Amino acid sequence: MNTIGFNNFRRFATFPEMDLGDITLLVGGNNSGKSTLVKALLLCVDNLKLMSSYTKTNIFEFGAPKFRFDANEWHDVKIKTFSRAIHNKPVPVIDLGSDEEKTELPSEMRFVFTIGSFRFVFDVYGERDGDEVTGEVSYISIEDRGNMVKYDVSFKSHVMWYSVLGSTSERETLIKRLYRDYKSAKEELEKLSDEGSDIAAISSQSEKVASLEKRIEEFVNPDDNELPEDFDYEQALRQQFRNFHAHEYTTTSWYDLPLEFYYSQLNGNLLVDLIGNFIQFAKNPGAAAPKDIEDPNEYGAAMQEYMRIKAARKDLLQEEDKMRKSQEDLKALLNSFKIEYITAHAANQNTIYNTADRNDYIAQTVHGFVRAQIARGQKEYTFVTDWMRKLGVGHDFDVISIDGEAYRVKIKDEDNSTVNLADKGMGSIQLMILLLRLATILREYEPQNIVALRELCCPTIIIEEPEQNLHPKVQSQLADLFLYLNKEYHCKFVVETHSEYLIRKTQVLVSKENYEDNSSMKENNPFMVYYFDGENEKKPYYPMEYRTDGNFSNEFGTGFFDAATKLLYEIL
Repeated sequence: MNTIGFNNFRRFATFPEMDLGDITLLVGGNNSGKSTLVKALLLCVDNLKLMSSYTKTNIFEFGAPKFRFDANEWHDVKIKTFSRAIHNKPVPVIDLGSDEEKTELPSEMRFVFTIGSFRFVFDVYGERDGDEVTGEVSYISIEDRGNMVKYDVSFKSHVMWYSVLGSTSERETLIKRLYRDYKSAKEELEKLSDEGSDIAAISSQSEKVASLEKRIEEFVNPDDNELPEDFDYEQALRQQFRNFHAHEYTTTSWYDLPLEFYYSQLNGNLLVDLIGNFIQFAKNPGAAAPKDIEDPNEYGAAMQEYMRIKAARKDLLQEEDKMRKSQEDLKALLNSFKIEYITAHAANQNTIYNTADRNDYIAQTVHGFVRAQIARGQKEYTFVTDWMRKLGVGHDFDVISIDGEAYRVKIKDEDNSTVNLADKGMGSIQLMILLLRLATILREYEPQNIVALRELCCPTIIIEEPEQNLHPKVQSQLADLFLYLNKEYHCKFVVETHSEYLIRKTQVLVSKENYEDNSSMKENNPFMVYYFDGENEKKPYYPMEYRTDGNFSNEFGTGFFDAATKLLYEIL
């Protein structure tokens, strides 16, 4: 996930769109809004996949799709109803008939988020009072920045729009062109080599690839630093694209169309169907030309509208290939993208983990690990044992099944002594469960290695307060763990934390990279830290902004970094 923003959701009237890094750390006081951001993020992703709950009856009567607040298929967000989700304070409203500023309680919220090359907007309205678990979606926007097209649908006014976009950034255009040309040249070279073509053809194509690699080096490495031998040119360009988050595009052409739906376009997900609906609209001949209208003015207006729609259908038909590509890319995104949520949970010292206990997070984590069939010697198993040793949990482990209905977890120490996980300290239990859950996620995403969009749609893991029960040194080592998973497995993280030690370690890791300048650091530093200021409603968060020496350009609010210093002053 690249960005997230919203209006009139929970405590925030306005939450400006936030850029998410590879490892995003959220810091702030209690009740400052960190959990609200996480809930919004989970709701957006779940509804992105779930938005197929319309029926043929209501959609053909232009009924609004549903946005669910009890979408528990993947994540229990614990909001349940629209009335609990809507912002509970008056917000300014526009009154064209008065110069006075008016306020009223909102009844509509907006979510804006970007995943890969797609940017989505959902407007959701409903009743402020009541127990409705859904809201009505009044407006949807799907902006496909890969194919430079945009689809907008208003279910309130029964209108849909198709736009062809033009980028406002020459840099983004260059990234895409270089990526396309280089990938095509590499594929052609491999094809020539496989076919056993003559040496001259292979040599000519090799020179073309080398020339493109030189251009890519000049683009991504302007300071002419020495590149590693295994430098991945495609990956470097993908990283450049991930770092580019333009929010505005020019519109080169725009079509205002009546909202119509076609039975043949219902495939299961509303967003995919919407794009298919535009395709079908273009292919459908539409209504016949108006006739039998006696009033000349009415006839003229009807004929003008008929000709406008006819011309729009003809133009859109020329866009069919682009729209089909857009539809396929969206399908691939929905199939490949998933968010994992590791909630804050209490460690317990049960010796037996019963799979039937759905409320026992530890039992469900162990059960998930077993179901993933991760065996000793496999890389996910080795990941767990390696980090057990680094974090001081133990040397090895075994999960022992009890009639397939419960499990014991045994921890082996370096001296070969074995104890139940329950007999280790609370911190070790917490860490072991985190490692087992992460290993299970890595196994689940293993098939994604063959998906072309993997780097743009890699797994995003949200972790809530991972520092619970942990010694300060181990809290700092969490930064090493997240960085390792980001580099080795392309995992992205959003971490809610109160740990000064975790934040301090990220500063150390940034300083050790010895970035030459801020530009190089911004392109390559995976860490982003945001501070949530619970007192500032107009600016609810701000980035801390790393400097090349590891320090921050901005300061945390009171009660975080300064708390230990103040106590030291009191002692002195």
